[in-house]
Amino acid sequence: MCDSEANCTSLDSNTFIYNSNSDNNYAMNNSYPISNIKDRDISFFRVPLVCSAAPSIGCGSRSKPVLASFEESSNVDEAWLNRAGTMIAIVWKKGTDSSVKNEITKKIFAKHHLTADELNSKEYNSVSESFGKGENWLKGSEVDKLSREEASIFAERLIQTIKDNADISASHLEKIEQKISDGFYDFFTDYESLNDLGDPRSYKSILKDVIAYGNELVGKDVMPSLDTLWSTCSNISRTSTRSCNHENCSSSCNAVKS
Repeated sequence: MCDSEANCTSLDSNTFIYNSNSDNNYAMNNSYPISNIKDRDISFFRVPLVCSAAPSIGCGSRSKPVLASFEESSNVDEAWLNRAGTMIAIVWKKGTDSSVKNEITKKIFAKHHLTADELNSKEYNSVSESFGKGENWLKGSEVDKLSREEASIFAERLIQTIKDNADISASHLEKIEQKISDGFYDFFTDYESLNDLGDPRSYKSILKDVIAYGNELVGKDVMPSLDTLWSTCSNISRTSTRSCNHENCSSSCNAVKS
């Protein structure tokens, strides 16, 4: 889910870079423009949260706990992710000291194993203008919509594999596709630990449930084998030039070993 291999390294004391910046909008949700943005204290950080299975969007499963950590802070009003998964915006409570901001951001990004570069003043203006309009930004639980998109991509590609390897009616394929999408969505929005996102057992468990459901629906042993579906799953995001193999950089199968 990273935009480059360089952004896939574990965070240590030298990885976090802090640069002071003192000197319908998104069609999928109901996000609102930030009012009076000039009166708000906002920091923007470049982050590697691109979805490996869908490199045009951010990864909901990976970004949600990061945003939640920021929003749990008493010094933060709001935390947002841009749709592309390349930027996080932190809206600070009025009067928050720069040293406090630095401490909070460093601690949270380290906790979630993320590299983060704060935008410099030259980049800040154009990004803040977009943010002020609410263009393609999501906050908090809204990033679940990105997880739904990612789950749908898995479903679309896996159902094609099923069609290619089994004689199943269109009506039954539709039900199986929905089962796949719901299974991955539930996983992406309710995984137990970050390691689960790179564990092949997590994905194979979903695929086993899909196979069992399909065979119950259309007849025993009609569905393709687990190995066949796993081959598709494990290759979905490997076609993305933005993916990597670091355990903390993917919400999808490209980070796991078969």
